[in-house]
Amino acid sequence: MSGWETGQMPEKIRKELCAEQVLFCTNVCGGEGSTREAFCNVNTLGSKCTCSNGAESAIRRYQWPAFQRVCEAQREECRQTCDRNNKIAAADKAFCFNSCDSRLSCNAENAPDLKVMVQKFDDPTAGSPKTSPPVVVAFKPTDGAASAAADHPNSSGPKDSKIKERKGGKDEGPKRRGGPLPAANNDAPSASVLSAMAVVVALGSALL
Repeated sequence: MSGWETGQMPEKIRKELCAEQVLFCTNVCGGEGSTREAFCNVNTLGSKCTCSNGAESAIRRYQWPAFQRVCEAQREECRQTCDRNNKIAAADKAFCFNSCDSRLSCNAENAPDLKVMVQKFDDPTAGSPKTSPPVVVAFKPTDGAASAAADHPNSSGPKDSKIKERKGGKDEGPKRRGGPLPAANNDAPSASVLSAMAVVVALGSALL
């Protein structure tokens, strides 16, 4: 299992998601005037949100729009890998699916750290592409007034939106494992169950 990459999501969808992420940050901060920095890398979906009032610290990892979409996409990729693996008996598919759901619990406090929230625009995420220079949707205040950026025609964000292309991203994703692998219900799992477990172990390796 090679792991899901952001390039598998259409660029149009990634741009819309980045616009949503930047707008979400602005709303969390309480408006443009309280938004110190907000950006979203269209290629990696790596994002940053910093408010002058510290409001972003109250938002949980799984509540950010970009994290939600990346996590859901990786979970679906895991489930599809289970479904396509002909070494896993039909009776054991559910175990494999449940293992994917456990490793990628996208709506809970124990959601895996996919490194979606980053410090620098070119920092890698768990879904970073191996090539392609990053494209950034960014918000930075100018002369004390906020100016947002979002390449999104339906966004209610500021009008002076712009997308900046940046180069120099790292080649490899972050080293991070997902949640614990659910144990099999017996001491000697079948070859089919072992194959299902291998799928989820491979998911953990993909998140490294």
